[in-house]
Amino acid sequence: MKTNDEWYTPAEIIHSLGEFDLDPATSPEAYRLNGSAKHYYTAEENGLIQDWQGRVWLNPPYSNPLIQRFLKKMAEHNNGIALVFAKVEAKWFHDIVLRHATAIKFLYDRVRFFRPDGTQGLQPRNGSMLIAYGTANARILSNNTLKGKFLYL
Repeated sequence: MKTNDEWYTPAEIIHSLGEFDLDPATSPEAYRLNGSAKHYYTAEENGLIQDWQGRVWLNPPYSNPLIQRFLKKMAEHNNGIALVFAKVEAKWFHDIVLRHATAIKFLYDRVRFFRPDGTQGLQPRNGSMLIAYGTANARILSNNTLKGKFLYL
């Protein structure tokens, strides 16, 4: 994983979406910060080769090809919510998200992610979107408190 792939999701985003069973792409530092799921896999454990069970929270590494691989596995699992930059021009958005996701919520505010040292970063250049896989997750995404535009696919 690239060093600049180490950005952690604010806890309030994850907790607004309910309880998750697995985070397949995190670190002990991120987990201490946001308590993303009941279980997690680190980069060393390689969540891409592990079995995914239950409802999954995914903030994948954003570099290629990792983002594509994680989103493909999420589409195959079809039970969870992913947070990624809203890069609608990206090949993975067209080939994976639009073909397999149940719903998307484009967030109004840019997410200020946390660094590995626990400090909050500045606003990123890109906005973010939450991607729901499965109807139960789409329903949760449509009813949560995060401001944004929700779309069923």
